[in-house]
This record gives sequence, C-alpha cells and structure tokens, in this order.
Amino acid sequence: MGYFGDGVSMLRAIYTNKSVQFIALMGLWLAAYKLATLLDVFRPYSSLWFLPAGITLSIALGAPGWLKLAPFAANMSLVSPDIAQFIIEDNGGAVTQALHAIRHCGIYGLAAYGLIRFAGESWLTVTLRSTLAYVVLVLVAAAAAAIAGVSLHVWAGNMSWATAWSIVVQWAIGDAVAALVLPPILVPLLRRILAPSARAEPENTQVRWVVQLGFVMLAIAVGSQAGKLNPELGSLWYLALIPPIFAGVAGGFSSAAFSVFITSLATPIAAYMLSYSGEMVALSLLLTIGAIAALLVGAAVSDQRRALAAVIGQSEKLEETVAVRTSELSDAYQFQRHLVRSLGHDLRQPLHTLTMLIEGMAMRATFDADALAGAKQISTGMGGFLDGILNYARHDPGVISPNLQVVAVSKIFAQLQNVYGPIAQQRNVRLVVRPSDALLVSDELLLLQGLSNDLDNAIRLSKANGVVELRHEVRNGLDALMVVDNVVAPKGGSPGAAGFGQGIVARVCAILGATRLEETGLRGILLKPLLPTATQEAHADTSNS
Repeated sequence: MGYFGDGVSMLRAIYTNKSVQFIALMGLWLAAYKLATLLDVFRPYSSLWFLPAGITLSIALGAPGWLKLAPFAANMSLVSPDIAQFIIEDNGGAVTQALHAIRHCGIYGLAAYGLIRFAGESWLTVTLRSTLAYVVLVLVAAAAAAIAGVSLHVWAGNMSWATAWSIVVQWAIGDAVAALVLPPILVPLLRRILAPSARAEPENTQVRWVVQLGFVMLAIAVGSQAGKLNPELGSLWYLALIPPIFAGVAGGFSSAAFSVFITSLATPIAAYMLSYSGEMVALSLLLTIGAIAALLVGAAVSDQRRALAAVIGQSEKLEETVAVRTSELSDAYQFQRHLVRSLGHDLRQPLHTLTMLIEGMAMRATFDADALAGAKQISTGMGGFLDGILNYARHDPGVISPNLQVVAVSKIFAQLQNVYGPIAQQRNVRLVVRPSDALLVSDELLLLQGLSNDLDNAIRLSKANGVVELRHEVRNGLDALMVVDNVVAPKGGSPGAAGFGQGIVARVCAILGATRLEETGLRGILLKPLLPTATQEAHADTSNS
C-alpha cells in the first residue's frame, strides 16, 4: 500500500509540474498541426478546419501564466528541419517559419486578449454578450490570419498572388471553424486540468454527450446518403446543422459546444470517406454558420436559465424573508396584545374603586354636587377609554368581529354628549340629546365610532346657531340611532364635506349587520333588535364594565 501511495504521489507531482504541462501543451499543438496534413480534406493551405488555430486560442484563454506561450514554442520548433520533417513536408525555411509562428500566435493571442478585455470576467461565465464578442473576434482573427498568411507565402515565393487570393477565403473559413469549435470544449477542460479547483461537470454529462453523438451521426448519415437514395433530393449535408442547434435549445451552451465539436469533427471525415463531390469551401462555410448559430442559441438559452434560476432564488429568498418578518410581527403583536390587556386590567381596578368612592360621596350632602358630577364624568370617560383599549386588544390582526353585549342607549348618548357637548358649544351649535331608556345587543365601541363620525360631521358643518339632535327611534320594529341636522349636502355629493367619514360608518354597519341611514338632514344606524320585547320595556341602568 505504501508503494502504491508513493507511486500516486509521484504521478501527481509529474502531472502538476509546470514544465511537464508546458511540454504537453506543445505536443497537443503539434498533433493538431499534424492532423491538418493527414487527409486530403485537411490540406495545410485551405483545410476544412485548421486545428492549430483553435488550439492556440484555447491555450491563450485557458492556460495560466507562461503556459500560454506553449503554442508559440511549438510553432517555433518547426524552424528545425529535424522536427519539421515529422509534421510538415516543407517549412519554407527557418525565417519564413519563424514569421509564421509570430503571425499565427500573435493574431490569436490578440484575439484572446481582446475577448478578456471586452467581456471582462464575464467571459468565464458564458453569456450571449460574451459569446457574440467571441464569434466576432474569431471571425476577424481568422480573416486577419488568412490574409497575413497568404501574404507571407507570396513574400517568401511559395505561391503567386493569384494562387493566394484563390485560397484566402478557404484558409479564413478553415481557421474560423477550428477557432469557433475547439475553445468552448478545450478551455473548460484546460482550466479543470491546470486549475484543479475548477468546478466539475454534472454527473449526467457523459450520458448527454452519448445521445448527442448519436443524433450527429444520424444527421450526417441521412445527409450524405439521401442524394443516393433519391437523386431529386440532392445534397442534404445541411442536415448536420440541426443537432447542434437542438442541443443548444435543450441543454444550453455546453451541450451546443459539444454537439458542434462532434459535428465539425465527423463531417470532414465522413466527407472524405464517402468521396464528397461538392466544393470543400461550401462544407467549410456550412460548418462555420452552424457553429455560430448553435453557440449563440446555446448561450441565449444558458442566459435565460441563469436568469430564471436567479429569479427563483430571489423569490425563495423573498418568501423566506417575508416568513421571518411575519413571524416577528406576529410575536410583536402578541406581546402588544398582552401588554395592552395587562395595562387595561391594571388600570380598571383603581378606576372602579374611584367610581365607587365618588358614588358613595354623592350619597352624602356634605360634598359639592357639581364637583362630584365633574369627577364622575371624568371617571366615566376614562372607563370608556379603557373599555376601548380592551376591546382593541381582543381583535385579531386584520379581523374585526363585534363584541356583542347588552348596551344602554342612554350610556352611549351620555358618552357622546360628554365628548361633543363642549365642541358644539365652542362652535356655537346647540346639541340636543333626546333621552332614551332603550337596551340594545351590540358592540358599544363600534356604535360609538359610527355615531361619533356622524355627530362630528354634523357639528363641524352646521352654521352658527344651528341645532344638532341625537336621538333613538323605533322604525318598523328596528332600533334607529340617528343624528339630525340642518346641513345642506353639497351638489354632486363630493366627499370631504358631509361625506367625511362615511366609509367608516359603512364599515361599522357591515360588521354589525346593520343598515345605514342616509336621508336629507339625517344620518344614523338601523339595528335589528336582539332583546325580547319585555326586556326592551324594562328600565335599564347597566354598565359594560
């Protein structure tokens, strides 16, 4: 076990050694150059795809530090005839080969630098913007490399200008295909190998790649054989465009990149083996267009999925935040209810004691009756205030249910007179309260809220020396609590005058199951009787305390 561990450690040390990695990258570039001369389809000057262009751009984008110089070192090694004889038939001379190395690596190195500068750090995360920049820079670099390459060959005497211009388009397309197809596959692979901390591929990637490979093979088989089965169909090689685009739609950029790679690799081999009779440049252009379309579609789909995932993440975060805040509000509300209820009960006890003391003092003739009446009025007002606090504490948040109990109309009228009597006197309005000994079963606080709005409006809108009357009537067996005034409603019924607070009263009526009374010079609430008739006829002096 110790020997095995030592062997693994030694392999890891070799694997992570920068010099070993540099030599491996040089070997990768030279192998790609050799592949360009293996088949007639891959002829050096106008190959269907010139693999070294894609390898150079991939290393410039994916390798760290000085490892980016590996393509230049490999290209410069071809200056030596001993090495060049294994790769190419003729290197055109040491000077020419050195200039080609500078041309090739300089142009694609600038393309990589331009992509990083233009897209910034976002080029590491595939987006539609970075992919579009990548496509444009690759096409510009391929065109520049082709023009510079044929010009250098003409200068070296390897060909005439006529020959140069006849192959420049094929050269540019061959470079473009390789530079478009290889980096989306090789850059993540190089970053994963040279930077072990990089994110690994999902577990189902291999299965997805096998499925895509099957679709590509099927499309190429149908496209290459359809013309033989039915000459009227002609050439259907363009069917090779379908799998990469479908892969981009279904799996995003990574799926599109792999499908483009397989399509571009299999198409020239199939064309060579099946004796493709068409123009090679047409097949090259087909692969170029297919690669561009599939990569852009895949980038757009990846962008969409990333944005959707971000929206879902924000939505989940928002839901979590809302749940936390709701829980905090619920806790705060429960504490508030407990505090208000405790304060209400703690204050009611001494207030009841004070009320009983005042009533006892009133039974003796030695105390000033007016002073005792004022003290009793204050005590009654405070009692109503505390009743309101306790009633508020009984309500759940957002839910209002009536607190039904036996209520004396005289008590409600007395509280309203205590509050609005001084206000009416200050505004030079006479407030008349008709006595009533009727009993109701209702919510005292809600009745006070509704009648307070009507009474406040009537006093506020009445002219000097006007009269406002508060009274109770029985209408068709129903109890009517009414505010009668001489206020003239404005034309058009605009709110803010007599309509002030009407929404509150309407809400009170809805909660109590009452009917809203609105007539000329009259506002009020019509309640259903809930007490037996015998009880209504009894005299009541009840308290809600």
